[in-house]
Amino acid sequence: MFDVGANVGQSAGRFLEKFPKSKIYCFEPAGESFNQLQESLRDYQNVHSFKLAFGATKGKGKMVIQGLSKLSSLSDMANDEFINDEPKYEEVDLTTVDEFCADNSIYNINYLKIDTEGSDLEILKGANNMLNNTQIDLVQVEAGMNIGNKRHVPFEVFKRFLEERGYYLFGIYDQAHEWPKEEPHLRRTNSVFVSDVVIRANRK
Repeated sequence: MFDVGANVGQSAGRFLEKFPKSKIYCFEPAGESFNQLQESLRDYQNVHSFKLAFGATKGKGKMVIQGLSKLSSLSDMANDEFINDEPKYEEVDLTTVDEFCADNSIYNINYLKIDTEGSDLEILKGANNMLNNTQIDLVQVEAGMNIGNKRHVPFEVFKRFLEERGYYLFGIYDQAHEWPKEEPHLRRTNSVFVSDVVIRANRK
């Protein structure tokens, strides 16, 4: 399991509850959050943490740290209308999912969870080889659900991108409404897509 945008280990903790014997790779580029991540998961031998960001290409990135730590992003959200804190910037190492997997002899990811406050699509672009070869079973992204949400990639964009590579919508979870303005329509969801290979393997 890949936990991209692991923050301080919230998702990894839930994964460990459901799949205690799974091998989990956590990726968190922001220094303070990474230190907390390591501390919270230090007792688990099957969890490996990396101070690293993913994107479409390898290089250096600029992390925008503003407001809550879980809202930090490689996308420049310094002008986000819902956050008043003055942003701080942190240079981070950037690689791709494809390159990380090649360097570490990883040939299959059962579950790729991405929560990076707007960079999710760039990360998928950097996993193009793994996706095209259906070496990832399930993909979770944080998707924007209305045209007014400028922080997250629209759900329709993810659906088109992943369907072109043989992935289909499995489910929509964690539906969050427009909490910043206390409006009733959906702001974002965690959307999960499943590969055609897994679909065919589970046909009866």
